[in-house]
Amino acid sequence: MFSVIFGQEEGKFDAPAGPFTIGLGMCVPTVIAFATDAQKERHVGPALRGEEIWCQLFSEPSAGSDVAGLKTKAVRDGDDWVINGQKVWTSGAHYSDWGIVLVRTNADKAKHKGLSMFFIDMKSPGIEVRPIHQMSGGSNFNEVYFTDVRVPNSQMLGGEGNGWSVALVTLMNERLAVGG
Repeated sequence: MFSVIFGQEEGKFDAPAGPFTIGLGMCVPTVIAFATDAQKERHVGPALRGEEIWCQLFSEPSAGSDVAGLKTKAVRDGDDWVINGQKVWTSGAHYSDWGIVLVRTNADKAKHKGLSMFFIDMKSPGIEVRPIHQMSGGSNFNEVYFTDVRVPNSQMLGGEGNGWSVALVTLMNERLAVGG
């Protein structure tokens, strides 16, 4: 009952409810499960206070619902990873501060085994967000392009090659957040 009343009151102010569901229901629980204590301290509080918005970057144009078939890749370069590729149908990316992104870090392994997950500053150089304009006039979904985006290895969640397991945790949290 609380969430129904909250949703009705929130609607009076045209507040962006979706990003909070995604950020607080999917992304932040993933950060809590896999980030370091210092990273949790830095990111969880601002997200809970609504000071920072998070998005989830999984879907790709060529993969459809086959998340493990993604093509966006990250290549190791010293202490960083360099991400190149495209995500699509990313809710709220155009006003998100942070995101969790699933990428291919090893093309030689089976598609579920060669994935890794990072949390990423959505204002990083090389990230371009293009809202998808819908027939309804809204543009809640986005295409996100990554061109030579550098991410520190310290922002990997769950370790190299464990992205599929981390993604499953994120998707289970989505079910809880959406289903109540």
